[in-house]
Amino acid sequence: MKGTPENTVILHWDKCRTKWAKLSWRDWARFRGLGEGGRSLLIGAEAGEHYFLVCVLGDRGELANVIPHRYVLSTDGHLVHGFDGLGEAERKESIRIEELLSPNLPPLHTVQPLLRAMPGLAGAQPSAACWHFLSAIGICRSSTRAH
Repeated sequence: MKGTPENTVILHWDKCRTKWAKLSWRDWARFRGLGEGGRSLLIGAEAGEHYFLVCVLGDRGELANVIPHRYVLSTDGHLVHGFDGLGEAERKESIRIEELLSPNLPPLHTVQPLLRAMPGLAGAQPSAACWHFLSAIGICRSSTRAH
């Protein structure tokens, strides 16, 4: 299932408020450099590491997929070294070890607030792609089998 403005919720970790905040599709597109001028910008963002979750919802509003993102921003709210925050040598090394690490996963201290902010989690289907992300951050779906 492909994300569109109608079926996607973008969450941004607000470390000052220690909560996940919704980011509008327009702000997300501008941040990704898809807006006017093609330059990325996240207005009001502090310099440093930022975590985002693109939550794609199904037809009934259930969580279908989650795509984690991690970016490094400069003091003026722009991306540093493109979308991955790495220099050329670092990027090559990152690609080499990417299957062993999960650098885009949000920090553990953000998981509890995430469960409160994530849309459609209760309705996520057992076969939904979102469970790959959720299991990577330590969230397991409940079993429907009798014990």
